[in-house]
Amino acid sequence: YEIIRIAWRDLTGAAPLSETMADLSGLACACICFGFEQLYPVLTQKWGTPKDRHGNAQNIVGLGMGKLGAGELNFSSDIDLIFVFPKAGLTDGDRSISNDEFFTKLCREFIKLFSMDSGTHFYRVDTRLRPFGDSGPLVMDADAFEHYYQSQGREWERYAMIKASPVAGDIEAGHTILQSLKPFIFRRYLDYGSFDSFREMKQRI
Repeated sequence: YEIIRIAWRDLTGAAPLSETMADLSGLACACICFGFEQLYPVLTQKWGTPKDRHGNAQNIVGLGMGKLGAGELNFSSDIDLIFVFPKAGLTDGDRSISNDEFFTKLCREFIKLFSMDSGTHFYRVDTRLRPFGDSGPLVMDADAFEHYYQSQGREWERYAMIKASPVAGDIEAGHTILQSLKPFIFRRYLDYGSFDSFREMKQRI
């Protein structure tokens, strides 16, 4: 219904391009949020609620990258996501597992929900922008996430993070995580190596 509404306004000239992209991005965010809202309680019933060492409940942080993060989705865009959770710890259920294991299960179920095999194909989900790419963990805690970028972050990841925005889960924690990455994203000084890396990336694009 929403896709038809957005497309109709676009095709009839009733909505400018900026509104169409904003609406498509908003729709994608709503679907992502709804997916996690449905899956999270299912997993907590089985494994308990993930908590940090102080007993604070933890939730997933979905970071939108690329067109999604910038609010620039078009009708054929896939959605680029990176998954993070605030703090390491354990779930409080009878069958307690680590937060890392809990959120890995959650993210796998989320991707399965959005896949074509589920019969409810909303969007193509791409998680390859995460730390270490396909070879890296599907989700990691905020401390490990920050450590990766500060110690191993590459130039293209610096530019990619400029568009990053929390789109689902614990939005406030998402803003805190991105705030901690500002020294990596926006360097105090630029050297010739930075410009060379930027030039090389543009050529590859």
